[in-house]
Amino acid sequence: MKQTIFASDLDNTLIFSYKHALDTDLCVEYLDGKPQGYLPPTAPAMLEELMENALFIPVTSRSVEQYLRIQFPLRCRPRYGAAANGGILLDGGAVDQVWRQESLELVRPWRQAMEEVLAALGKQPQAKRFRMVDELFVFAACDGPQEALALREELRDRTPLDVEVTGRKVYCFPPSLNKGAAVDRLRARFGAERVICAGDSPIDRPMLERADVAIVPHGQLAQGLPCPERAVCGPGERFYEFVLRQAAARIG
Repeated sequence: MKQTIFASDLDNTLIFSYKHALDTDLCVEYLDGKPQGYLPPTAPAMLEELMENALFIPVTSRSVEQYLRIQFPLRCRPRYGAAANGGILLDGGAVDQVWRQESLELVRPWRQAMEEVLAALGKQPQAKRFRMVDELFVFAACDGPQEALALREELRDRTPLDVEVTGRKVYCFPPSLNKGAAVDRLRARFGAERVICAGDSPIDRPMLERADVAIVPHGQLAQGLPCPERAVCGPGERFYEFVLRQAAARIG
């Protein structure tokens, strides 16, 4: 097995929405028949070359269903993917049941807290949609970022779960379920000596802190990372292109 893992977040790190797509970008995701997610046009060739020397594993907070919507070009389709914030490992699109059962055991002490958060969300007008994701964490969608931040403040004093916000989305994770723990498990599973991680949000921070190389956008997330090496995208650059260039340069 390859000794280097390239563990990358997906949304706004490798994949971006139609709102940011250029005419030359490649659509790899459709939702209800409408274009949803894109890759830069250079991504397939760069990922293909990168995968010759490293194991590419997306690590995402997407549910399994959402992850499987992504249609990577065959030449750069990853065999493995860590969905549900790393709680579910997919192998060729199939759920690794041993990994899943281990994850369910990890979050079992937080089951009551998740049920309580679900009940609380039903009384919060900011939460327009909410649900349990793959039995592992709680997700809520709001109308906009300000509503999501307000909901986070409402929940933080009520739950021992880790409450994070990205855009208009609110995530309530058991402390044992984070991308850093997923990276540790991936290292052990595949015997990796080196892990290169890329991410753009606070949800990615535990993973970036465990990395040998962290690829991050300019801003607060880049501050204080304890990893041995950082690559920081400058303002004005397309982060998803920067990620691939930096990963390829370090993997060789």
